[in-house]
Amino acid sequence: MKEQIKKKLNLINQWKVIAIIILIGAVLFYWFQIRPSIIYSNCHRIATEKAKEILKNKSEMAGGYEYKEAVEKGMFLKDDYDYAYKQCLREKGIDK
Repeated sequence: MKEQIKKKLNLINQWKVIAIIILIGAVLFYWFQIRPSIIYSNCHRIATEKAKEILKNKSEMAGGYEYKEAVEKGMFLKDDYDYAYKQCLREKGIDK
């Protein structure tokens, strides 16, 4: 009788260890795979909006002639985008 109880407790303990390993694996997968991809896509959206706003401000400061057509088409400068994107990544804890 005692041996059967020991076997059952041993089996339960093995399942607990397996469950903990699976849980740790899931957390690590989220932290290193899913979380960064969410941050990258959010930073892309934020950087695009900021770059468009910066170009609009540059156009207004230049009298509206130099970048007027680009602002109307919703375009932005790559340097402005890169700066805003890197700044966003640093704010979110990803330093590239």
